[in-house]
Amino acid sequence: MQRVLSFTVAAFCGALLVGPAGAQSTHGQTPMEPSAAVEELLKQDTDGDGKVSLEETLAPQKERFKELDANGDGVVTGEEASAAFKAQIPPEVLEKMKAQGMPEPGEVFLKRLDSSGDGKVDLAEFGEPTAMTFKVVDADGDGFATKPEIEAFVAEMFKRIQERIERMEQEQSATPQ
Repeated sequence: MQRVLSFTVAAFCGALLVGPAGAQSTHGQTPMEPSAAVEELLKQDTDGDGKVSLEETLAPQKERFKELDANGDGVVTGEEASAAFKAQIPPEVLEKMKAQGMPEPGEVFLKRLDSSGDGKVDLAEFGEPTAMTFKVVDADGDGFATKPEIEAFVAEMFKRIQERIERMEQEQSATPQ
């Protein structure tokens, strides 16, 4: 559970850092500032009540799922996930990934999201990490993420990301060339 939550938080914040178009290529974009990340999350408040519900948070996930489900059968296979990923990433990056022995994107997708182990991801599985993250953001557990809750969450995530970057830089500088 902790590992899934850590991955979810990392993925969630990664999406925030690269900008609002998580489904688009981020090649050449600059990282997002925390205040911009908060505003991006608040855009999910489609009913204008000043807070974000789980339903509002999952709505973009449903659209993304439809995009990934290339054949419209209600599940996303590793092949569909790989094809979608490869369509978004510059070819030179894909070559580097392959040269470094990184697994196929579809394999990673299934490993992270296929909780039933059937080799495909349905909409419920696809939305699970978002729902889990939402529960963390909704600190008071009332079913809504308010601006102060979102601000606190984003601040904590940016702090953790910065700490991780600093650790990685320290490890890299300590490694002999």
